[in-house]
Amino acid sequence: MFTKIMVPLDGSELAERALASAERLASLSGATLQLVRVVALPLTSGWIAGPTYLPASVYEEVLQADTKAATEYLKTIMERLATATFPVRAQVLTGNIASSLLDYEQETGTDLVIMTSHGRTGLARFALGSIADRLLRQGSAPVLLVRSFGTPVSMAQIVAPLDGSKRAEAALTMVQHLAPALAHEVTLLRVIHGAQEGPEAERYLQDAAQHLHQEGLVCWSQVVQGDPAQAIIDVAGTDKLVVMATHGRSGVARWALGSVADRVARYAGAEVLLVRSMQGEGSASAATVTK
Repeated sequence: MFTKIMVPLDGSELAERALASAERLASLSGATLQLVRVVALPLTSGWIAGPTYLPASVYEEVLQADTKAATEYLKTIMERLATATFPVRAQVLTGNIASSLLDYEQETGTDLVIMTSHGRTGLARFALGSIADRLLRQGSAPVLLVRSFGTPVSMAQIVAPLDGSKRAEAALTMVQHLAPALAHEVTLLRVIHGAQEGPEAERYLQDAAQHLHQEGLVCWSQVVQGDPAQAIIDVAGTDKLVVMATHGRSGVARWALGSVADRVARYAGAEVLLVRSMQGEGSASAATVTK
């Protein structure tokens, strides 16, 4: 399923809520769980409610103190995972948070990032619109966004939104990876603009379902007319995992960040696994999807 799972942490309990899902996926796949905390460089000078100047000696003291605190923090998390049946690694990085995580992802061959939708601020700044946004746009690994509040989903039930394009079908490949060890039931969802699109949408979803049946999944098809993001949020509820590609029929990020996937990731009560698609444009039969 996965070999290396990265969990970015910022020292907050909210960010730590990603650990439950990470532990489960690491246990099922035998992946190495990589706990990462980035220490931001102190400002040597700048404007924060007025001019701020930090002497070199103080700069080093602050950096060392922050690094020590981050190291001790990750040590406590490692101790909590001492009985884990999968490998666990901890790494403190220094620098810009997003850039450091992107470099680490590439250097280690991370194939899944798991993080909460809220961080230290209690807002989405740690994730959407900032860190997760850059990881999705510039990284290569899929990103699982875990809800910061409420009961974690079991991931046994999946909602996979499709728009008929090869790009969106990247979600199907991920669903196949999650079955049958984790996922047992999947709802293939197609949101249409008008009733005239219904018959073609039904045929497309039935074709896609045939391939998922071979993975031992109970597969349902659902065609809904209306707003795509709201339809996905409504069908997923609070107890399902949404698996969707970051690019859809448009071939640009309009189906994803800044539009449908962005709204789903921000406002859904479910957890959302975003798969970065690099496939070509256009629509094609789901029969082209392979494991």
